[in-house]
Amino acid sequence: MSRANPAQSRVVVVPGVHGKTTTFSAILVRLARPVALTSLVLSWCLPLALLACAIRLSVLEGYLYPANSDYLGDFTRTAQLGAPTWWTGSGIFYGPIFVLEYRFLLAPNVLTGVDFARLDFLLFGAAFACAWVALFGRLRGRLAILILALWLVHHASVEAFLELACMCAAILLAVWTYQASAGAMLGLAIATKTLPGLFVPYLVLKRQWRMLAGITLGAGLPFVVVCWLQQISVWDAILALIYQGGNLTKLEFTEYEYTLRADFARILARGAPTLSADETRLAIGLHWAIALIAVVVAGWVLHRVTLNRITLGLAFGLIMAVMLVVSPSAHIPYYVFLLPAWTAMLAELLRRPLSGRTAVLWAALVASYTFTGFDQPFFLLQRLFGFGIVVPQNWLEWHLPTLALLLTVATLSVALMTARSASNISRSELCPTPS
Repeated sequence: MSRANPAQSRVVVVPGVHGKTTTFSAILVRLARPVALTSLVLSWCLPLALLACAIRLSVLEGYLYPANSDYLGDFTRTAQLGAPTWWTGSGIFYGPIFVLEYRFLLAPNVLTGVDFARLDFLLFGAAFACAWVALFGRLRGRLAILILALWLVHHASVEAFLELACMCAAILLAVWTYQASAGAMLGLAIATKTLPGLFVPYLVLKRQWRMLAGITLGAGLPFVVVCWLQQISVWDAILALIYQGGNLTKLEFTEYEYTLRADFARILARGAPTLSADETRLAIGLHWAIALIAVVVAGWVLHRVTLNRITLGLAFGLIMAVMLVVSPSAHIPYYVFLLPAWTAMLAELLRRPLSGRTAVLWAALVASYTFTGFDQPFFLLQRLFGFGIVVPQNWLEWHLPTLALLLTVATLSVALMTARSASNISRSELCPTPS
C-alpha cells in the first residue's frame, strides 16, 4: 500500500477561490505589458518635451529676438570689449583671448554678431558633452536629455561663455587623468577672463603640479603674445587684468548686477538710487569679508578631500561657485558656471542611498537651481492657479540668486566632505597623486 504524499495531504480546496485567483493573475499579466510600454514611452516623451521647450526658449531668447538689435547682448559687448566705452584698442582688458578676438575677428569683420550667436550654441553643446561624459561616464539617454533640457531652460544658459567650455573640458581631461591637458584648458579659460584664475591657489594647495604647468602654458602663451601685439609691459598688463577698468572697486546695484556686493548695496540703499561714501565702503567691505570666508572654507574642504573620479567634478564645481562669490561684478550669464556644479551634485546624489542627509542635499540642489534663474514654474503657477508671479517680481529684492549661490557653495562642500563615505570608491578610480 503506497504512502500518501504529505504535501498532497495538506492541500485544502476552497471552492470558487482558485478560479478567481487565476482570473485576477491573468488580468495582471495582460495589463503588465501595456503599463510597462506606457511607462517606457512617457519616460522618453517627458524629457523630450522639456528639451523641445528648452530649445525653443533658448533659440528665441538667444538667437531670434536679439537679431533685431544685431545681437547686441552681453556676449557681443564682452567680445567687443565695449570699445570705445571701456577699451580704446590699446592695452589689455578682460583677457588676452578677447583682445585677440577683437583684433583678428571683430575689427576686420571676419565674424559678425550672428556668427558669435551660432558659436555660442556650439560652445554650450561642447561644454555639456564634456561635463556629461566626465560626470556620468556612460550614455544614459533619458537622463542626459533631461539634464540637457535643464541646462538650456535655465536663464543663465542664454549666453554660454568660452571659459565654460574650457572648464568643462578641463573636468573631463582631469577625470581621464590627463592633468597637463586639463591645466592647459583651465589656462585658456583664464586667458579668456581672469576669474577662473581662482583655480590656481587651490591647485597649489592640492599639489597638482602638472595641471599648474598646463595652466602656465595655456594662459601664459596668449598673454605674452597680446603683450607683444599691444606693446604693453607684462607688469602693466597684469595690473590691467586685475583692475579690469574699475570692475574691482566699482559698486553698481541695478537689476543687471547679480553679485553679493550688489545685494549688500540694495540692502543699504533701502530703495534709494545711490549710496553714501560710507555705505559704499561698507558694502564693498562686507562683500570681501564673505568672499574671504567662502575662499577659506572651500580651501579647508578641498584640503581634506582626496581628488578622484568621484570628487573631481564636485571639487571643480565648488571652485566655480566660489568664483561667483568672489566676483565684484557679475550678471545672470555668469551663473552658467554653476551648471556643471549642479550636474556633479546630481551625479553624486544618484549614487547615494536615500537617507535624511541625502534628502536635505536633494532639496538644497533643487532650491539652488530654481532660485538662481529657473523662474518658469512660478509663471506656470500663476497661469494655472493665479499665484506665483510674486516670486519673479521680487527676485532681486528677496536676494534669491545670492542666497541660492551661497546654498550651492554649502551643498557642494557637504557633498565633498561626505562623498567618500557615501560612495564605493575602488583603487582604480583614484587619480594619480604627485610624489
